Order: sequence, then C-alpha cells, then structure tokens
Amino acid sequence: MKFKTIFFLFNAVVAFSFLFIFLFPLFILGGEYAAGFWKANWFLGVFFLVILGVLNGFFLSNWKLFQLVEREDWSALTTWLEDRMFKKGSLRGQYVRLYVNSAMLRSDLAAIDRLEALLRERKPALLRRLAVLFGVGYLLRNEAESSLAFFEPFLESPEVEARGWLWLDYAFCLILRNRAPESLPWLRRASARKDPVLTLLAAYLTANIAAPALASEPDRTAARSAAEEIRDGLRKRFDPERWSREVEKAKNDVHVVILSRLLDDSGRWLFDRPAARDPDSPAPARDARA
Repeated sequence: MKFKTIFFLFNAVVAFSFLFIFLFPLFILGGEYAAGFWKANWFLGVFFLVILGVLNGFFLSNWKLFQLVEREDWSALTTWLEDRMFKKGSLRGQYVRLYVNSAMLRSDLAAIDRLEALLRERKPALLRRLAVLFGVGYLLRNEAESSLAFFEPFLESPEVEARGWLWLDYAFCLILRNRAPESLPWLRRASARKDPVLTLLAAYLTANIAAPALASEPDRTAARSAAEEIRDGLRKRFDPERWSREVEKAKNDVHVVILSRLLDDSGRWLFDRPAARDPDSPAPARDARA
C-alpha cells in the first residue's frame, strides 16, 4: 500500500473515531445531554487534537524518508540519511538501522565503518544498543579475529538489543577461529533464549561442532545430549511448514539473513534426525554464511 494512502486512511480513521465518540451522545440522548457532555469533557477534544497534530507532524517531517523507502531508492536514501546524521548530527536509532541496512544492500561496508566511528565518538550508547546490527558488517568480511574484537566489549552489556544473537555470532566467530570448545558457554546462553530460531542455531552448532571438539568423552556426551533435548523440544512445537514460516519471519532481520546456509542446515537437522556422528570425525563445513 502506498505511503500516501496509509497517511490519509490513518487521518480518516482517527477523525471518524473522534467524531463518533463526541456525536454519539447527540444521536442517542439528545442535544441537551450532549451539550453537558461536551462541556464537561472539552479537554478530551483538545487532547485528541494535540495527539493528531504530533502524529501528523511525525509523518510530515519524515515524508521524504518514507517515500524513498517505498521506492526502494537505496542510493538516495543513503544520501538523505548521511545529511541528517553526518551533517546535522541527528543520530536516531531509526536512521541508523535504515542506513546500515541500505549500505548492506549496496555492499558498502565502508559506509557502515564511517557510521560506527561516528557513533563511537558521539553516541556510544546507541552503538552498544545496536551492536548486533553493526556486527553483521564484520561477519560479512569473513574476518573472525576483527569480529571477535568488536563483539567482546558488548558481551555482558544488558543494553544490547537481541543480546542472544550477539552471543551466537561471537560463538560462531570462535568456531571459525578453530576455538570451538570456547564457544560452548556462549552457545548455551544463546540456546536458553526464547527465540526458537536462535535456540535451534545454538543447539545445532553445539551438537555438530562445539561438542565434538571437547576433549572429554563425558563432556562431549553431555553437551550433545543437551543440544538434542532442545531439538526434540522444538520438534514437538513445530512441524516443517510452521518452522518455515518462523524462519521467514526471523529473516526480517539482516543479521539472520547472513546465516541463511546455517539456517538451512539446522532446519534439516531439526526434522531429518540424521545418524549420530562419530565424535572424532571431522566437523562439518564451518563457513555457513549466505
């Protein structure tokens, strides 16, 4: 639906609702009662007008932004956002997310680096909150060491949005650096989150990479059993069709999209019940990114 249509429909619905509430006493109880009702509740009308003005002000101030997103004109959107953030210093979470996503669609990782540097200098709290989003740029470079260095300062920060995904990304980087045993504590923490897609990915990496890399057979067995218990629990909740919808919903976030191949592998593991692998056999391919 076009943005203009949404804007006018929003105003029409709100105006109709307001008029219905205020004219209802007139039609049901008559003019005398309606006059008393309006006199006693005049402040509600003022409140309504203020709210409508604020919401319309938001729409109008971001009109150009919404139009660019609607047209999917990522180059023009990037230019508009750069003017707001780099020149005018308007570092909003909404602008940052759109800028990073637009830069990724254009494969412009240097633009993400510039924004990260700006946030480190002027708004480190916002960088911390959106650490998972910025971490995607490091993963796309296939530079596990620099990815680890980026993630580590944020691992214990409660302000990070989607912190479970940060733990999973960090564990994945440890695996890429052949440090799979070190990834296990982070995979355990990630698998305890409520997000089923995140939980499955953590359990899959645990069962197929982290657990086989442990030195002790009892430790390997315990880690693998815990992961398979998670798999069994998810299998009771989801059938393949419902799981596919869950994955597609999760892919609205770019940090999930780059793990598409890993998602496919974990989905097969979830439903296919593959034969148990020899703990001493080589681990599966570790570069599971899209």
